[in-house]
Order: sequence, then structure tokens, then C-alpha cells
Amino acid sequence: MQSLQDLAHIASVDRELFATRIHEMLSLCSAGDMAGLMSFFSEDIACQMIGNWSMFPFPGPVRGKAAVTQAFGNLFTQFQSLGSEVHDIVIDGDRVAVRRTTRLRHLGTGRSAGVAVVDFLRFRDGLVTELTELLDSLAMARLEEC
Repeated sequence: MQSLQDLAHIASVDRELFATRIHEMLSLCSAGDMAGLMSFFSEDIACQMIGNWSMFPFPGPVRGKAAVTQAFGNLFTQFQSLGSEVHDIVIDGDRVAVRRTTRLRHLGTGRSAGVAVVDFLRFRDGLVTELTELLDSLAMARLEEC
């Protein structure tokens, strides 16, 4: 049986690992590095974006790395990430919730703004197996206005 101290140490190591991975993934988004970002996802990733549906050509969950790459590719052609500020990371076992503000620029309109985002992730063997992302729909719509 593990001591409370051992369990606390394991939890802190996992927390650091998850927090590091989250920040690395956000940096890759800002760099527009799709291949780098996809390297953090499992082959059987399940992903769902919830928000302004005009941005997402794939309603409902998207499964598999190829489909997620295509869905994210659509976003990367419409928006540029100018960086994210992480406000909170909550970890419970293999599940992670992230509350952040991401500064986005719409490549068509040129508008940029901070967009509130909440991510729910599940990890397995260090890779993301599930991602649900909720975006501020009003902020996204304002970016798209001509």
C-alpha cells in the first residue's frame, strides 16, 4: 500500500506533466504547427467543438486522428492563434479541465479578440484520447463580422 506522501508525490508529478502538455499544445497552436499538435493525440482521439457552428464543418463528435486533423485544419485556415492565457487547470485522475482566454485573429476579416475557452481532456499513456472544447460563440461571431 502506498503512503499518503507517495500518492501526493505521484499526483504532483502527473499534474506537472499534464500542465506541461497543455502549455506545449497551446504553443503549437499559436505556431500553427498542426503536425506537432497532432503528436499529442492518440490515434483513436474523440473530439467535439461546441460553440459557433459556422466554424465547424463537422457537427457532433469527430473520431480518429485523421478526422481531427481535418477539423482542426479548417480552423487553422480561418483563424490564427495569437497566444493563450491559462487561468485554471483542474486535474482529476486522467481527466483535465482547462479554462483559458485565447487571442484569435480571423484571417478573413482581420479582426482579433480574446475568446473564452474551456477544454475538457482525457489522457491515456500521456496522449489525449478525448477533447471537448467550448468556445464563446458571441466572441467568435464578432470576429467573423465584416
